[in-house]
Formats: sequence, structure tokens, C-alpha cells
Amino acid sequence: AFQQALGYTPVNAAGQNLAAGFTATSYPAGVQGAGGTFTPSPLNGNVQHATNGGAHTLAAPASPGTVVVEYTNNASAGAITPSGFTKVSGAFDAVNGNKFIVLIVRTNSYALLQITALQ
Repeated sequence: AFQQALGYTPVNAAGQNLAAGFTATSYPAGVQGAGGTFTPSPLNGNVQHATNGGAHTLAAPASPGTVVVEYTNNASAGAITPSGFTKVSGAFDAVNGNKFIVLIVRTNSYALLQITALQ
């Protein structure tokens, strides 16, 4: 209704009207660790999954967008250090098998990281 009030209807990349929701294929971001930096990119898709395989940095994307990442700890899981976020809510642990849903929202001026433990 809001879009129609402004005089446009949302369309997908093929120019077709979006009449309902959509599904997404989760992007495999691989095993993160060894002191590296993981910067989820919205260009890889809005739904992603990664494995915490050792201490590393989770960095805010440079461009505006929203990404949801499912993080799973393996036996080598380490501390995940957020970097470049304006606001961080929640916390990770390094317990083998623990899972987290991570919401990253990057706007022009701010970056939000919301971490939700699933156990």
C-alpha cells in the first residue's frame, strides 16, 4: 500500500511485479578463523552461513544492505571480534556445536550487529 501511495509497484530484476514473498539460497561463506577477517557482503546474498573455525574478526560491510548469517562453531571455534559496527547487541561463545543467527544492517551512516544464540 505504501509503494502504491507513492505511485510505484516493487519489481524484481526481470521487471516482474512482486506479488508475494521470495526464497533465497544461503551463500556458503566457508570456515572463518586463523586470525582473518570475515566481511559479509550483501552482493553474495542476504542469507549466508559460515563456520567459526578459530579466532577472527567479523567486519561491517562497507556498502548499505542487510545480511543474515547463520554461524556454527566447530571444535576449533575461537573468539569472534566485531569491527566497524556502530552498535553490537548479543555475544558469541566458542562452544563446539553452538549456533547463532547474526543480523547485519548497514545504512549510509550506521552499522548494526545483532547476535542471537540459538541454544
